[in-house]
Amino acid sequence: MLKVTALACVSVMALAGCGSGGASTAEDGRPIVTVQVVKDARAEKMSKMGWTKDLEKACGCKIDWQDVAGSSWDQQKKASLAAGEVADVTISGFGSGDMGEYGSLFLDLKPELGKMPNLSKTFKTEPYARVISTTASGKILGAPTVDRPTTARTSNHMFINKQWLDKLGLKVPTTWDELETVLKAFKTGDPNGNGKADEIPMEFNSPGTGGFGLFQPNVLLASLGIVVPNGSLGMYVQGGTVKNYLTDVRYKELISYLHRLWADGVISAEAFTHDWSKYTGTCKGEGTTAKVGFTWMWTPSDVFGPQLADQYITLPSLKARADQAEKPVWSYNGDDLAYQADRIVVSGKVKNKEAALKLVDAFYSPDISIQARYGAFGTAVKKNAVNDYKILDPPADHQLSDWQFFQSLADGAPGWISDEMKLDLPAFHTEVKGVDAVYDGDYADVDFNKDILYANMPMTEEQTNTMNANNTGITQGAMSKFAQWVTKGGVEDEWDAYVANLKKNKLDENIKIQQDVYNSFKKNMDTIGVNLNNNK
Repeated sequence: MLKVTALACVSVMALAGCGSGGASTAEDGRPIVTVQVVKDARAEKMSKMGWTKDLEKACGCKIDWQDVAGSSWDQQKKASLAAGEVADVTISGFGSGDMGEYGSLFLDLKPELGKMPNLSKTFKTEPYARVISTTASGKILGAPTVDRPTTARTSNHMFINKQWLDKLGLKVPTTWDELETVLKAFKTGDPNGNGKADEIPMEFNSPGTGGFGLFQPNVLLASLGIVVPNGSLGMYVQGGTVKNYLTDVRYKELISYLHRLWADGVISAEAFTHDWSKYTGTCKGEGTTAKVGFTWMWTPSDVFGPQLADQYITLPSLKARADQAEKPVWSYNGDDLAYQADRIVVSGKVKNKEAALKLVDAFYSPDISIQARYGAFGTAVKKNAVNDYKILDPPADHQLSDWQFFQSLADGAPGWISDEMKLDLPAFHTEVKGVDAVYDGDYADVDFNKDILYANMPMTEEQTNTMNANNTGITQGAMSKFAQWVTKGGVEDEWDAYVANLKKNKLDENIKIQQDVYNSFKKNMDTIGVNLNNNK
C-alpha cells in the first residue's frame, strides 16, 4: 500500500504537489497559489498571456501556473484523484461527475460566498448557475462558466450543400425519404463539377465505443419527437419522465433508415473508423471544391472552412415520414453550453485560502471574464468603457479560428458573460446565432422545464458508482450493434435479443436512478426559482 501511494504521489507531483510541501510565500511576501489549467493545445503558456497579470493583481498573489494539455489530462486526472492530491486551484480539470465520488477533495465555496462578491452576484442574477453548482448534499464545490449571450441552444446544426442542390435541380429535403433521394443524386451527379466520383453525400463524426457524442446521426431521432441531449447512452426526458431511446422502436426505425443509406453507398465509408481530424479535414474539401454534401456541426465556417462555408445552408429538423403524427423537435444541450458546472475548483487542502478565493472571485469580474475568454486588452480586446468591449481581429500571422485559443482559455474559461455587457464581436463569433435561429420552429413545442435532460445534474457517490458499473455492459451491448446494424443490417431479426441484453445489463435500473437525479435537480430548480422557458 505504501509503495502504491508513493507511486501515485510521484505521478501527480508535477501537477499538484503531494502533501503540503512547497513554498507558500513568494520572495516579495505575496502568497503563492498553484493553479492547474487544462487547456487547448493551441494555447500559449498561461504565464505569457497578458491578462494573467491582471488576475495576479486582483488576488494579490503570485500564481504558480501548471499548464496541462487536454489530450493528456485523463490519465493525469486519474492519478491525481487516486492519490487524493489536487492543485490549490484547478481550471477545466474536474466536472460534476467527479464530485459524486471525490467531492471531499474540494473546498465547499458555499460558506465562503460572503467573501466572493462577484461570484455571489453571478449566482443571484443567474440562479440556474447556482442550481448546477449545488451538489446533492447542498455544497458548492466549484464555480461555473456562465455565458448565455454568445452561445446557442444546440451544438448539433444540420448542413446541406445548397450549391449542389441547385446544380442538380433538387429541392431542399424535408423528410428522410427526400434526403435519401438527394444523397443518391449527390453520389452520381458530379455536383462539385470536377469530373470525378469523389463526392461524399453524408459524413459524420464517428460514434465511439463509449457511446454517442456530438455531430452523429442519432440526432435524427428528433424527427420523431425525441429531444436528443448530448448524452452518450440514450437517456432523454419527455414531460418530466426519464426515458431511454436505445430500446425505443423509433431508434430501430432510425437504424433501418441508416442501413438503407449505407446500402445506397451515400454514407462515408470511413464514418465509423476515421478520427476527428480526418472527419473535419474531409469536410473542408480541396480549395473551393467541396467533397461533402450533408453533415452536422457547429457552424458552416467551423466545419467546411471559410472558402466553402457559403455553399451550405442550415436545415431545420426533418420529418421521418411526410404523414407522421409526431411533431419534429431538435436536439438540445444549450444548458451545458451556457452554464458549465465546476469550471474552477479549490482544493480542500489549499495553502493560502483567502488568496485562492480572491483569485476565483476575480474571474467573475467583467474585465477578467472577457479577457480570460477572448484575450488580453490591447492585443485581443479593446475596452471601450465599463462593460463595453470590442473583440479585435487576429494579427496576420494567426489563423482566425486559432487566435482566441492562443490568447485565452476561450470557452474553457471560468467567468460570467452577462446581459449587461456590450460586445462588438467579429462575424466569426456571431455566425452561430443565425444558424441556431433556424431551429426556432422545432423548439416551439419543447418545454424547457419538462422535456430536457439537463447536463450538469449532481449525483451521489452511490448513484455514480452504480450507473458507471451498469454502463459498461450497456455500452458494449449498444454501440457495437449500432455500427453492425448500420453497415451490415440485421436490426429486425436481432432487436428482441438486443433489448433483453440491455435489460439484463440493468438499463432499467439506470433509468430509475436518472429519474431520481432528475427529480432532485428539478426540486432544486423550483426552490431557487428557475424557469428555463424564459431563456428560449
